[in-house]
Amino acid sequence: MIFSYDLEKKVLSGLLQHQHKWEEVSSFLNESDFYSEDSKVNVSIFKLLKNALNNAEDIDETILVQRIQQLKVSFPDSIDIGEYIFSLAFYKITEKILISSVRELKKYTARREIYNSCKKVASFVKSADPNLKYGELIEQSDQLYNKNIKDFEMTEAGPVNLFEMMEEVVEERGNNPVDDFGMLGPHPRMNEMYGSLLLAGNISVIVARSGVGKTNFCMDFTTKASAEHNVPVLHFDNGEMSEEELIFRQCSAMTGIPVWLLQTGKWRTTAYKDWSVDEVVAKVRSAWSKIKNMKFYYENVAGLSPDEMCSLLKRFYFSKIGRGNPLIFSFDYIKSDFGSIGKVDGWQQVSYMVHKFKQTIHRDLAFDGKPCVSMITSVQSNRLGITNNRNAGSIVDDESVVSLSDGITQFCSHLFLLRRKVADEIHEEGSNFGTHKLINLKSRHLGKSALRAIHPVEMPDGTKKQNFINLNIENFRITECGDLQDVVDAFNGEGVEVRTNEVEEIPINLRD
Repeated sequence: MIFSYDLEKKVLSGLLQHQHKWEEVSSFLNESDFYSEDSKVNVSIFKLLKNALNNAEDIDETILVQRIQQLKVSFPDSIDIGEYIFSLAFYKITEKILISSVRELKKYTARREIYNSCKKVASFVKSADPNLKYGELIEQSDQLYNKNIKDFEMTEAGPVNLFEMMEEVVEERGNNPVDDFGMLGPHPRMNEMYGSLLLAGNISVIVARSGVGKTNFCMDFTTKASAEHNVPVLHFDNGEMSEEELIFRQCSAMTGIPVWLLQTGKWRTTAYKDWSVDEVVAKVRSAWSKIKNMKFYYENVAGLSPDEMCSLLKRFYFSKIGRGNPLIFSFDYIKSDFGSIGKVDGWQQVSYMVHKFKQTIHRDLAFDGKPCVSMITSVQSNRLGITNNRNAGSIVDDESVVSLSDGITQFCSHLFLLRRKVADEIHEEGSNFGTHKLINLKSRHLGKSALRAIHPVEMPDGTKKQNFINLNIENFRITECGDLQDVVDAFNGEGVEVRTNEVEEIPINLRD
């Protein structure tokens, strides 16, 4: 077995001599770090030391000997326990060596846990029920292996004093300033107002009615961000769209060619708008060089439970991405499981699903205290979000449109409502400001123009309205057209044409 009695002895000696250091190691040093299958001497001494130090008692070798003798425990090692403990006190060790010895001892624990976990997995798969489904076999093996490993990873955290860290963290950032915090998306005004929607360990949610474009928005956003930052995307589809449907949508978004022409294959023989047949063909084929180095992974997760989906996400991350590397995770989309109707309420299912995803990306896939996976997802709005045959004054644009569960709002960092503009809004704002509104309902953090994001916009008639982002969606290609303040500025003659140049917001390697 994997252990070191000499290292254990050094740690015990250090704790006995430098008891004030206990609080530094108490959050992660425990009984499991002392191998006890062959000898229980060291673990017994540690338990007595731990009990005394946790109770703020002063303890020396004499008291320790008395207490262990009072337990009347016999050790098969046939050693003189009193002499052994006194030798610990006389074995001189510095405070620094104590801390480094504890860290080395934890490595032995990690190796031992990995070895034991592998044995458990081997035993399980050797005797597994032949009728066990493939997914269940993988999931249970994954749980057996990762449970103790993850527990070990979490042991060194412990509560930290944030104020002890504040000066160093803030001064270090001042010494090494950055232009932006987190991966920014393709829309400049949105980045300026709301910051990163792809901050690692966070979840951004788009709420919209069916058919409005929530899947389109998330895929367009993640694809362009992936190209800009060279970060792969993992897309989970919850049983809505096939691989082929998404391929044609992505191609349409990247080329501007309608999906119908791509799906029918008539893109080789049909002109479109003012583009000739040859120009249409050239635009389609220009995408091949753009996607050469891009990675957009698709997985159909229909019918999988939240635990199974999170297990799949972790397996993919470790096998394809690698520990500590960034990943954009896109989930389409949050909904209740019809197979569980009558067993569990829909809102409970959804709350648990969002909680599991948040736990996975914020804790399970965090290394050295830093999350590595950012998540964007969507949810269908309830009937309050219906806009058909309505004017602007009768539309609900607040968080009450979020369906299924308040847990969605609770766990996300950004929440946006996406909806089509109605006729009177297009007439009032002008056709240059796009086809859709993206309205912020919640932001846990904001960008450099935070006041622009949170302050109401004063309209020409003196009334005030909440700001929002204008989007134009055509052939699955999404372009930003400024915000409501830009609309007002244009109306007042304070600006020029504000429609964002489509090329400017597309990463260089995706431009025509």
